[in-house]
Amino acid sequence: MSSGARSTGAGAGGGLPLIAAVLLASACAGGGAEPTTAPAEPPPTAAPPTAGATSAPACPDAFCVVYHIHADAVWSDGAPVVADDFIFTSELAAESAGRELMTGAERMGPKTALFSFSEPYGAWRTLLPTVLPRHVLEGTSLSDDPAKALRTTAGPFVLDSWDEGDQITLRRNRRYWAEADRLSGEPLGDVQEIRFVFPASVEEALRGLEAGEIDVVIPRPLAAHVAEIEEMEGVSRELAPGPFWEHIDFNHDDPLLSQRWAREVVNLAVDREAILDQTVRRAHPGATALGNTFWPPGAARYEDHFEDRFDPEAAEKILADRLCVKGEDGVYLCQGRRMSFTWAVTAGDEDRETVFDIVSESLESIGVELVPRVVAPSDLFSSEVGFAGPEVWQIVSFAWKGAADPNLSSSAYICSGDAPSGFGALNLNRYCDETVDSLIRGADSIIDPDERAAAYNAADEAYLGDLAIIPLYRKPVLMAWDGSLRGPRPNSSRSTELWNTAAWAGKETVVIALESEPELSSPLAAPEPDLARVLAPLLHGAFGATPELAPVPVLVDGVEILSGGG
Repeated sequence: MSSGARSTGAGAGGGLPLIAAVLLASACAGGGAEPTTAPAEPPPTAAPPTAGATSAPACPDAFCVVYHIHADAVWSDGAPVVADDFIFTSELAAESAGRELMTGAERMGPKTALFSFSEPYGAWRTLLPTVLPRHVLEGTSLSDDPAKALRTTAGPFVLDSWDEGDQITLRRNRRYWAEADRLSGEPLGDVQEIRFVFPASVEEALRGLEAGEIDVVIPRPLAAHVAEIEEMEGVSRELAPGPFWEHIDFNHDDPLLSQRWAREVVNLAVDREAILDQTVRRAHPGATALGNTFWPPGAARYEDHFEDRFDPEAAEKILADRLCVKGEDGVYLCQGRRMSFTWAVTAGDEDRETVFDIVSESLESIGVELVPRVVAPSDLFSSEVGFAGPEVWQIVSFAWKGAADPNLSSSAYICSGDAPSGFGALNLNRYCDETVDSLIRGADSIIDPDERAAAYNAADEAYLGDLAIIPLYRKPVLMAWDGSLRGPRPNSSRSTELWNTAAWAGKETVVIALESEPELSSPLAAPEPDLARVLAPLLHGAFGATPELAPVPVLVDGVEILSGGG
């Protein structure tokens, strides 16, 4: 589901072997990987010995994670990546997911760090997606000089220059410590420099690709762009399911839509196959409908919990059974109110306009009216509109971003929390169900990956069974590159399409087109897509994610999961 923030927008790829198993599970806590789109993981094994580490550390609180940092991991200035770097980064990222449960951080040895928590935390692999060098950054402000964190990295590249209005240049990290790309397991490539440029338009970027002036373009996957790229000689491309998952949401504070029968009337008028044919399949013919709000089709944890029931006649029968009366204008009156709903549509999004048109026509034929409210994306996702009550919108279509762990967006299901409406922080549709709420809250404290996945899938089955939302499809991503360059492959994880640049080969310098020049901010903040593309070749964390959203150890080669005293 979401990575933590709703967005207007998880990828395909071959199965990749995980790095050797890294867990030592205590008998009390039960260790294991978090549920992701990965295949089932191998049985946990003992963490490898690490220089300077103590043996059998005691957990000072309810739950502990002990990171054994890879012995070879070093920063680009030659300094080793050490426990102090992990602790320092966790202190900087005080507002990240799971940080509120952390009760302590202890250096157990040069390459070993122990983090303690007040309760079991099943999403522990998401804790340090980025690790920063303490010896470089201590005493400085990331907000004042964020580039400083990018000039000393543990990733395959380092920042060379950021020329505003011109280009961003990364150079190969000569001290990159890994023997292969840590995420893909592929051999290291020979690309020495990456340059990001900012063409004025997609058309200009595609002309540059065809002329050999630009090596990589990641345009919107419009059918016209796909067709144009297919005609280019010497250009490779891949079109794959992307990280953004499109869906239709109900505002559950609406007196009618708060009742399941009213949502069922709308659902029976949603022809998902027609929607896919007229939207996502125009560019990506293999696109399939979604049936889960946590994992995409094909994932090991995926279970289809949504039943396609396009049947307008059955929808109108529900209206008749509810003793609704059709008015002179052809719209039914139910419980003293017209069956008319405001549907918020983001301006300029042809696919969402198409979804509205298809559903509106179907509902109109059975006496239900949809009234479009066209808003700018920036307005739709503002607190005043996005989290508003049914007086602002009653139905809306938008997308969230898939993530490697459901915990990153679980507040979308929660009855109470930090949203302006008082619901969970991401609960735009004001949905509340005690069963779903209980399952989600309980899942985050489950360590065993199979049990945790079962809890999330049970929550998803109840959520979709209640028609809380109507899932549609994954938006595709399109990546095109010079055929002499080997290695590019889309990735639906948070590490973006440039997830495996360490393995790119065939060209000394690679020029990548971005939609616009990104604004440099703290590398610990959630970046916009173009900034995420710049950061991906630079930054490493404790764990990363493959295109299937499978967790992979990066800066660590061993982890111990402990319960209190164990």
